[in-house]
Amino acid sequence: MEPYHATLFRELGNAGVSYVLCGGLAIVLHGLHRFTADIDLAVALDAENLLRFIEVVTRLGYRPRAPVPAGALVDPENRCRWGKEKNATVFTFVDPALPYRQIDVFLDDPLPFAALHAQSILEHGEGYAVRIASLEHLLVMKQKIQPPRPQDTFDIQMLEKKLGKGKVQ
Repeated sequence: MEPYHATLFRELGNAGVSYVLCGGLAIVLHGLHRFTADIDLAVALDAENLLRFIEVVTRLGYRPRAPVPAGALVDPENRCRWGKEKNATVFTFVDPALPYRQIDVFLDDPLPFAALHAQSILEHGEGYAVRIASLEHLLVMKQKIQPPRPQDTFDIQMLEKKLGKGKVQ
């Protein structure tokens, strides 16, 4: 049985969804060791791309965690309102059968999407390809998290060390 993220990445690629993997899984795929249970994605926020993304995750059995229809993610006014009213930064999809399987989609670009995509690294797995945020972009995104959680602080230290910017102990 293949890892669930492999199925997701293959199906997103087959549907032509423009996205970049960010967060913990991206850090792991860069060869750094840490535990993560979710998939963090920066998805191009144009309506056509978001509709393709929603079709894929819905077909794979994911549902919005919030009590709103998945299609509400397409409306930029909704995304802005959720950010302001709920202090939300992501829209979460969960697998009801296995709730630890979740996909977090940024409501707003954590960095300009064109730059994030252009500097991402295309990695190939068995039957799929995935765009992974660069180490530099992962570091910038982690540094923006306020207040940082202990895991974010640890990630920043690991990323800085990998980039040659941290203190070697």
